[in-house]
Amino acid sequence: MTSAPRWHPPAARAVVGVARRDITPAAGIRARNWGAAAHDVATGVHRPLTATVLALGEGDDTTYLVSVDLGWMKSAAHDHFVRAPIVRALGIADDQLLFHMVHTHAGPVTSPEEAALPGGHLIASYVDELVRQVADAAAEAKEAAEVCEIGWTYGHCDLAVVRDVRCGGESLIGFNPAATADGTFVAGRVVAADGATRAVVLNYACHPTTLAWQNELLSPDYVGAAREVIEDEYDAPCLFVQGASGDLSPREQYTGDLTVADRNGRALGLAAVSALSLMPEPGTARVLASVVQSGAPLAIWESTPDERPSYLRRVRVDVELPLQDELSLADVTSRWPDAPAEAAEERLRRAASLRASFAGTTSIAYPVWIWLVGDAVVVAHPGEAYSALQVELRRRHPERVVVVANLVNGPASMYLPPQEAFDEETYQSWQTLLGRGGAEILLAEIDAVIAALPRGRGVGHD
Repeated sequence: MTSAPRWHPPAARAVVGVARRDITPAAGIRARNWGAAAHDVATGVHRPLTATVLALGEGDDTTYLVSVDLGWMKSAAHDHFVRAPIVRALGIADDQLLFHMVHTHAGPVTSPEEAALPGGHLIASYVDELVRQVADAAAEAKEAAEVCEIGWTYGHCDLAVVRDVRCGGESLIGFNPAATADGTFVAGRVVAADGATRAVVLNYACHPTTLAWQNELLSPDYVGAAREVIEDEYDAPCLFVQGASGDLSPREQYTGDLTVADRNGRALGLAAVSALSLMPEPGTARVLASVVQSGAPLAIWESTPDERPSYLRRVRVDVELPLQDELSLADVTSRWPDAPAEAAEERLRRAASLRASFAGTTSIAYPVWIWLVGDAVVVAHPGEAYSALQVELRRRHPERVVVVANLVNGPASMYLPPQEAFDEETYQSWQTLLGRGGAEILLAEIDAVIAALPRGRGVGHD
């Protein structure tokens, strides 16, 4: 058979190392992440909190993807307080570190601005220990780095649902049974030359809001059980990356029932194991080798050795995005006339702290980090993009596997809603600093950067 079709599974060949540390704080630390909570501090632990580090590359050019079981950065001062010491400890440039928070809403508060509040006296010592553990894990990952293959695959899980729903003319945050959610995940398996799995990367978009104001225990939410399922299967750390989940959450959430969080996580973990199980053997492609006539002409595909793309690229862009007008107390109270006064004032304090983190009065320079890893591209940014960002990037770049990471390297209490969210006057659209059209500008800029990256072999067939 001449010019037989060949299918190349998406992959990369790179120097990779992985390490993990336990970053669970002591009970008593501040853990008030919900306005409706009646408690201020954590009273115990549901599942340990972890920091997982993936080191990519060699020598002084090593880059690090760090995933921690924490919530979000509330201001530039908060980000500097946590992340800058890690950069200094590693002796790297700021852009060599992607510090990602999985966005659990059952984690400890790490902002220095809450040090004077109940449980806040433990924040500084906890962050010191967090910095030490992450830096140690990064050094270990770099030391252990070896040539590996990263195989990528897409899969699907029905855990996530659209969480923007209207009822009685009011925009609410909860399950919308009339809308279809993006349940796509990306799974990556890092395999060493000896055939052993060194790590699994799981990128999924779904707010970790299973556990809410009723829960007083520290927890990674569903992320913990999802990782456990995968790690039991592959005997290797799973690094979780929260996707573009601004409009997505679990169907069953807002509870203190720990079994619901674990059930949600198991559903995602099992789906990921299923998808990973269907990946071809590392270092192989599939080729149409022959045809067997059996009533119908049957195409016989066989495994064949395949080269893996080894290119790594790192790009940062700062995108000019519009701001909307600053909220006033009257704005907040008019939207929530039944909310307690302290809740309205807290919303204003958060908004003011976030606004002060960015220079500019009508627009801001919004950072985006784009890493090319073989056939995959990682798009990381500080805020909370809607799932439309990952859906559209994957549609426009089918030759690549696209990983979108919310909540990376900066203040993250900022949504990036698309135009239709502004039309619907969703919570995210009026709460965010960003003005109408910002999400579309961001998409166009990221799209242009990805299009300009080396294409290499690409994903698919020839």
